[in-house]
Amino acid sequence: MSAEPLLAPEPPLPAPVTDIDLFSDESLADLPAAWAAIRELGPVVWMSRYGVYAMGRHAHVRPVLTDWKTFSSTGGSGLADIRRPDAWRAGSPIVEVDPPDHTAVRRALQKILSPVLIRGWKADFEAAAEVLVDRLLEQGSFDGVTDLAEEYVSSTFPPALGLVDEPQRRANLFLLGEYNFDGQGPRNARFLATEAKVDAIREWFNASMTREAMVPGGFGAQIFEAADRGEIAPEIAPLLVRSFLRGGLDTTSSTISAALRHLSQDPEQFALLREDPGARVKAAFDEAMRLEAPIPNVGRLTMSDTEIGGVPVAADHKMLVLLGAANRDPEAWENAPRFDLTRNTNAQMALGTGIHMCIGQMIARLEGEAVLKAVATRVGRITPEGAPVRKLNNNLRSLKSLPLRFHPA
Repeated sequence: MSAEPLLAPEPPLPAPVTDIDLFSDESLADLPAAWAAIRELGPVVWMSRYGVYAMGRHAHVRPVLTDWKTFSSTGGSGLADIRRPDAWRAGSPIVEVDPPDHTAVRRALQKILSPVLIRGWKADFEAAAEVLVDRLLEQGSFDGVTDLAEEYVSSTFPPALGLVDEPQRRANLFLLGEYNFDGQGPRNARFLATEAKVDAIREWFNASMTREAMVPGGFGAQIFEAADRGEIAPEIAPLLVRSFLRGGLDTTSSTISAALRHLSQDPEQFALLREDPGARVKAAFDEAMRLEAPIPNVGRLTMSDTEIGGVPVAADHKMLVLLGAANRDPEAWENAPRFDLTRNTNAQMALGTGIHMCIGQMIARLEGEAVLKAVATRVGRITPEGAPVRKLNNNLRSLKSLPLRFHPA
C-alpha cells in the first residue's frame, strides 16, 4: 500500500537521495531495516517519493529536536505541510506551535498536569493493574494487546481525562488514535480507509471535545477552566482536549505491548525485572520505548538554509526526524537491537526532547510502570502462545495482537 509520489525526485541542494517509502506495507512491516538503510546513506537524505528530507542518526537527531528556531514545528508534526491552503486539518495548539504561543499553552497544561495530580492517581492506577493481571493469570491464555494493554489504558486514562463513560468509548478512542497517526503520513489508501471509519463517529468525536463532555474535576474540565482564567485562548481549549483524546491511549498501550513482547521472548530479562521491580519497571518501559518507538517519525520545517553533518539542507522544506531510527542507531547503542534492562536509556528519544518533549509522559509512565510492576510481582513466567501480529499505521508503531500466557509465581 504505497502513496502516490509527489514529483520531487531531486533535492533542492546536493544530498543523498532515496526512493524508500517509509509508509509502504513492506517498510512498515520491518521499519528497522528501512531505518538502517537511511542511516547508512548519510546524516540527511532526500526522500524522492515525497519531496522531504529525512534523518535517522542519533548524533544529529538530538540537536535538531532542541533547535526549534531552525527546525520549527509550525509546519506540522507529520509529513504534510499544514501551512498550505489545502491542508486537510488544523494544527495542534501544543504540538504544532513554537514559542511564544507554545510556552504559554505548555505552562498552563503543566500547571494542570502537576506531579501532585499524577501522584494522586497512582494508587488507583496500580490497583487497576493488579486486578487486571490477577484476572488474566486466572484466565491463562490472553491477548497482550487487546486483553491487557488496551484494556488497561482504556479503563484508566479516559476517566482521568474526565471523559463521560459510554459503551462505545474504547472503540471510538482507539479509532481516533489510529486516525491521528495515519494522518501524520501521506494521504494514502491507508489513511483514506481510516478516515472513512472516523466519518461514522465524527459527531461523537466533536461532542467529546466540548466542556459538556467533561466530568467535573477531571483534567479535561480543568483545561476549560484555564481558558476561563485567561491562561489559554478559549478557542484552543477543545483542541487541547482533542490532542489528548487522539494521542493519549495508543502510544502507551503500544509501549506496554512492546514490553510484554520482549519480556515473553527473553526469560532472563523478565527474571531481572522480577528480582527488583521497584528499580527496573522504569528501565523496562524505557527500553521498550527505545526499541519500538511508538511514534517513529516527527516532522519539522526548516526555517533557513542550514547544514547537518556536512550535508546542506534548504530552507522551507519538511524534515522527517526518525526517532525510531535514532533509538536503534548502533553508533549510539551497544548491541542496539537487544532488549536490555541494564542499559542506560537516558538518551532514548521516543518521547522527543527539547521544548516539545511529550507533555503527557508522566501519565504514560504511570500507566506503563503500574502494569509492569503488577506483572513482575504476580507472574512467574510469560510465554508466547503464537506469533505477534503487527498493526500497520502510517506513524504508530504497534502490535495488532500478541498471544501470551501468564504462569503463576
